[in-house]
Amino acid sequence: MAAPLIWINGFPGAGKLTVTRELAGLDERIKVIDNHQLIDPVEARFPRSHPQYQAARKEERARVFAKWVLGEEHLGHTIVFTDFQSTTDGGPEVAREYEEAARKSGRPFLPVYLSCDAGVNLERAQSEERRNSRTTKLTDVAIMKSILKQEIIFQFEGHPGLAIDNTHKSPAEVAREILDFRTRYST
Repeated sequence: MAAPLIWINGFPGAGKLTVTRELAGLDERIKVIDNHQLIDPVEARFPRSHPQYQAARKEERARVFAKWVLGEEHLGHTIVFTDFQSTTDGGPEVAREYEEAARKSGRPFLPVYLSCDAGVNLERAQSEERRNSRTTKLTDVAIMKSILKQEIIFQFEGHPGLAIDNTHKSPAEVAREILDFRTRYST
């Protein structure tokens, strides 16, 4: 059986990349693909307002799925994606691309929903590490407040899912919860 595809969805600054770094440190057969590895190459060519931006994002996801999710040499690796998809603006459709890639590869699809207290989320979004990440990570407080107030994180129905509030948990604790979840649903 192919190893799972774990899709971690949460607001910007919720701690997705920090947690996935912990995950990768606990199991060398985990490959982490941070959403900015998918966003930044496209954003280097098109601003988000460009009519070709979303199509280029979809092409980039398909390219990464072909290599890491569908590629036979990686079927024994758990592939972990970080993402931010809400219930609006095409979020459900994009999320289903991950589900479909897992299905095509014969991998269990394991969605994880990561959240934290809004105040903590805002602090994390403005962290020094995030501001200096050399990515297009969102750090604008006004935009973050708007997102936290108006958006709802997309969650799949019909899949075992794991919701984790990491406000008072260390990245290592959250990583262990995700590994336990993987063990329960991928055997």
